[in-house]
Order: sequence, then C-alpha cells, then structure tokens
Amino acid sequence: FFQRLASSSLASPMRLALLLASISGSATASDATSWRSSFDKRYDAVVLGSGPKESLLASLLASNGKSVLQLEPRRAPGGVAASLDLGQLYERMGAPGEKPEPKLKLGTPEEYSADVAPKVLMAGGKELEMLVSSGLWQQMDFRRVHRSFLYRTKPDGSSDVHRVLVTAEDVLKTRSLPPLEKPKVVLLLAWLDKWDESVPGTYVAGRLSKKRLPLGKMSAASFFRYWDVAPETAQLLSAGLGEAPGAPTRPLRKRTALDLVRAMKRYRGSFKTFQYMTSPYVYPVKGSGSAFARGAAKVLAQHGGASLVGRPVDGLMYRPDGTACGVTSEGVSVEAGCVIAAPEHAPEAVETSYSVVRMYALLSHAPNKCKDARSCRLLIPAAQAGRKHDIHLVCSGGAHRVAPADRWLAVVSTRVEGDTAGLSALQVAKRELAAAIPLLRPTRKIFAEVSPVYAPRADAASSGVCVLGSCDETSTFDSLVADVEAAYETVTGEPLQPQ
Repeated sequence: FFQRLASSSLASPMRLALLLASISGSATASDATSWRSSFDKRYDAVVLGSGPKESLLASLLASNGKSVLQLEPRRAPGGVAASLDLGQLYERMGAPGEKPEPKLKLGTPEEYSADVAPKVLMAGGKELEMLVSSGLWQQMDFRRVHRSFLYRTKPDGSSDVHRVLVTAEDVLKTRSLPPLEKPKVVLLLAWLDKWDESVPGTYVAGRLSKKRLPLGKMSAASFFRYWDVAPETAQLLSAGLGEAPGAPTRPLRKRTALDLVRAMKRYRGSFKTFQYMTSPYVYPVKGSGSAFARGAAKVLAQHGGASLVGRPVDGLMYRPDGTACGVTSEGVSVEAGCVIAAPEHAPEAVETSYSVVRMYALLSHAPNKCKDARSCRLLIPAAQAGRKHDIHLVCSGGAHRVAPADRWLAVVSTRVEGDTAGLSALQVAKRELAAAIPLLRPTRKIFAEVSPVYAPRADAASSGVCVLGSCDETSTFDSLVADVEAAYETVTGEPLQPQ
C-alpha cells in the first residue's frame, strides 16, 4: 500500500474534498507554536484519532521505520476513548446539571480515571509482544490485575463466583467441581504443562492407554471426552482457562482442540511473565484511554513523528485515483502516504454493527463474591446468564489509580440483545446486565451508556482511507490487537512481525 501510494506523482493535481464536518476545538498554547512546523514535512501516514487502536497502530508504524503524524481534534488525549474523571463522568452520563453529592463520599474528581471501554492485557503471547514492539510498553506503567474470576449458576439456581482454575491446587480447593472430577482435571493440567506445539512427542496423552492426540483435527468437545470430564467441567474449563479470544464462548464442538489448548497454555503461561502474578492480566495505571495516547506521542517523537491534541481537522486531500494523501487543518495542509482514521473521523465509511451497553458502578467494596480482590476481571459466560453474548466486568481502584484508595470502579459491558426503544441507558443496562448487578450491591453511584459499535463498510476502501472499527464489548485486548494487526498489513502490505 505504501509502495503503491509512493509511486503516485505528488506533482499531480490534488483535489480537496470535505470528508469530515469541521470539528470544533482549539489547540493548546504549546501546540499553537509547534503544529505548523509539524505540517512542514511529508509523512508516511497521518492517523486521525488517539484511542487505543489508533495509538497502537501509529506506534507500530513509527517503530517499524514509518514517519507518522497523529491528530486528535478533541482536547483530551485519547479522544472519544479518553479516561474520565468523576466530574466528566457526571457530565457525560449523569442527569443534566447533576453533580456529585457530598453525602456519597465519592472522593475528589481528580482521584478518578475511568476508561470508557476498559481492557486488560494478557501478560503473554501476541498482545504483549505487540505492545513491546510498538514501544508503548516502555512508555506506560502496567500493574498486575489481582484476580481473574468466572461466574457460574449452581444446580440450585443460585449464582457463584470462583477463581479460574489454573493450577492443581486451584482444582483441589475449588467448590465448582465435584470430587470425582478433580483428579481428571489435575491429570489434564499435568499434560498441558508438558505440551509443546512444536514437539510431536508431547501430543501423547492418556491415563491408562497412551494416544497421540490429533489436536488440529479433533474438536474441543472430543478433547474433553478423551479426558473423560463431564460436560459441565468441560464448559467451565473452556470458558475460564480456555476462553475464546474476543468472542462469545463458542460451542465446544465448533472449536478445534488445538485452539483450545493454545488458549489454555497461553493463559497459564502468562502467570510466569512477571513475579508475583495472581492473574494472567495487567492493566495500565490511570486506565488505557489516555495512557495509550500519551505513550504514542512519546514513541512518535522518538521516530521523527508528532502527535497533536486539540488540532481541528477540516478535511482530507485526495489524489486523482481516489486515495487520501493528506489532511488540512485551519487551511494548512500536510501530505502523507496514507490516511488512517478512527470511525468518528470517517462516518461515511463505517456502519453500525451492533450496540454495547456499559454500566459504571462506584463502590466502597470489591464486587460481591470476589473476596479480597483489589482489582479483578470477571467473565459471565452467556450460557450462565441465559444470554447469547457474554457479560464482562473489570474492577479496580487505588491499585491502578482509577479511583480513590478506599473505592472501587467496576465497569460491566455486553452487547445489547433486546429492543431499546423508549428506554434510558440505565434501564437497558439493568435488563442486559441483570446477572452482574447483585455482585455490585450496594453501590454508591451508577452510570450507564449505550454506544454503537462501528465497523468499516464493505466498500470502505473506496473512501481512500484505512478505517478502524470501534472497540467492542469484551474486556481483553484480543479483538483490539486483531484489528490493529489487520490494519497494519493493509497499509504496509506486509504482515506485522513482532521485534
């Protein structure tokens, strides 16, 4: 893509077309003195937007030798995904004119830094490799997430929350498995410890008779039958230890055993990445919304690029062949090999795929049944909640500086499955997230928001812009990383190779 654009003659007449409605906002004092000099050179790519996806892609391009200019029309780093303080939460999601009540004892506004769409990072595998390759890992302060939990409905209909089963000790102590199932799961985990995808001999498994497992050809359901575990145990292990990345928990018969085993191996291996890990996840201090944008600004500057916040965008410049080759801001143009845009900056190139509802609960306690969790990620599998899509919960407080030391901020999300006509966001949240609400009581304050999830249209390429989609409802980086990886290959013509 870069080569094709570079071959186009920049001396050819360019046509200016209005792609975006002029976005209000003015530059900061420091930006006002520097932005014109940033527009004096030609870049390999201009990135419109500074959310986690845009910031990660911009950093990857810069770290792989491309000159990148990132523009954020809004005043806050992170744009529409910027982390919010308490006052901004009230302003965005509260009733008109509503302000924090002193009797709620919520703390000061600046003690909060709430991500609009929080996502925890698996401390192992492709996600970590990509962050390190981009240079963002070195610019951000990630800290361990204390616990990882799984929700289930017990035979008597009551709900239960337990830690994801990772070790033999977890299995022996858990109340989620019948006693006769525990030895079977311990044997499975012992085999998983030794399994190495590149070593054929490690595919041999069995309790009494040994057999080489054809993991690439057998289903996950067949894999669990081989270990003689009950269907309920198989679902529990698949949803927790072998969670399907970025998608609702899939039926075991439609999932390959190799995909399942890889996920289980990655999950367990992530505990070994850093010392004292008590879950496989890490999360950035003060949230990812603004931290990604600030980190990207440093990465771009190190590689001869720039990141400008509060810089209005008037429109795009196009070549005769229809490919975008730059942008204009307050009448000043900057040329680029290609233009990459967040969905809000290319509305004609995206369509609504579905809607997501998120609930933001301010608590004076960890989520119920999550015991001593200072921070946690909890998955409520769709089947356990009588839904088609999973429910995701991320909670932290002083541990990641997203809330005061004695407060917790829980964000719960899922896809909207029912009709929303005539309903407030809070009414939609109470219906769609009903399984999670008992875990949050009592709450000091609840906010809710229903947001469309945008995806590039099938003919988005005709706009001449590489358009990224919105963040989905999941609480892990898997889907975000997949979108960025695909976009990187689109604009460079080469698959991303982690350094």
